[in-house]
Amino acid sequence: MTLLRPPRSTSTFKHRLFDITIEVQVEGRPYFDHWKRACTSLGHPDYIAAAYQAGTLPRTDEYLYSRISKFSKHGISTLKGSWLEHCLIFHSEELAAKLTINLPKSALERGEINATEIEKILTSARLTAASVEDRGTSDPRIVLELPDDIVPTGLPDYTFDFEHDRLPLSITVRLGDPKTYERAKLLNKISAMGWEVGTLARTDEYFYYFLQPNTSTFVLGFRAEGTTAEIEVSVSKSSSDGGNITKEEIERVLASSRVIPAGELDKK
Repeated sequence: MTLLRPPRSTSTFKHRLFDITIEVQVEGRPYFDHWKRACTSLGHPDYIAAAYQAGTLPRTDEYLYSRISKFSKHGISTLKGSWLEHCLIFHSEELAAKLTINLPKSALERGEINATEIEKILTSARLTAASVEDRGTSDPRIVLELPDDIVPTGLPDYTFDFEHDRLPLSITVRLGDPKTYERAKLLNKISAMGWEVGTLARTDEYFYYFLQPNTSTFVLGFRAEGTTAEIEVSVSKSSSDGGNITKEEIERVLASSRVIPAGELDKK
């Protein structure tokens, strides 16, 4: 199996008292170009593009920054939006980052946060060469200065994408906050797809769902110390029909999966 790209991550923060939220995403370098549409008026009709106001920051790297007026916290962009999203994207040689600060415009009027504090957060953000093995309450590959009243909402979500070197087989591993387990295991109930419930030779608490007979997808989720782990295995029908890999073999892989604590990993 080959890791296709640097691990992806999402970290979220919120103000202790006010409805001010921050989301930080880290992806591979190509995502800088992908995110241009999210952070600028590129490709939008004029009536939406008018809601995007390009800005500048005291940064020396390549970046894009805009302030986006929104009708509501999760609504369509409008000229007279009551919400404001600050969107910044930048990159290093291998990684790209997208930072969004979402707040009601009234938060600025009431002094819950001011423009100087927002600019300081956006200016301070930078990518580092740290390893995700050193992960904590935020992705160690990104550094930013936050006011004391803005705190993490939980542990970051990390996604690792692997692909088999010879077979049309891919594996996605997600590591997230422990409190996401209950939501994650509702996949077979909230999805319109016909997930089947399966069992594995495991003694811990877990959920296991699979889809067949077209492109076969197998999803395992389990609790580990300090994290929720999800593993998704996808294999084409032609590969499974040809006997290259069987459902039983995939289930053996899933049954053996576990999260190794960092201390244990260092000893190996």
